[in-house]
Amino acid sequence: MDFRPLAEAERRQLLTALRGNADRGIALLLDRRDTSFAGSADELPDEQVMTAVKSVPSHY
Repeated sequence: MDFRPLAEAERRQLLTALRGNADRGIALLLDRRDTSFAGSADELPDEQVMTAVKSVPSHY
């Protein structure tokens, strides 16, 4: 894992995306390789949503 501090531009972009998620439900995008923040989107394709749901461990 890369635990470096965020650059100022990355920090602003992440905060804006988090506010959009809290206010309007905008999706946060993560890089599949290293789970780093990769942006945001108003809508996602169904396949991408299903892949994300399947990747979460479940005890059921």
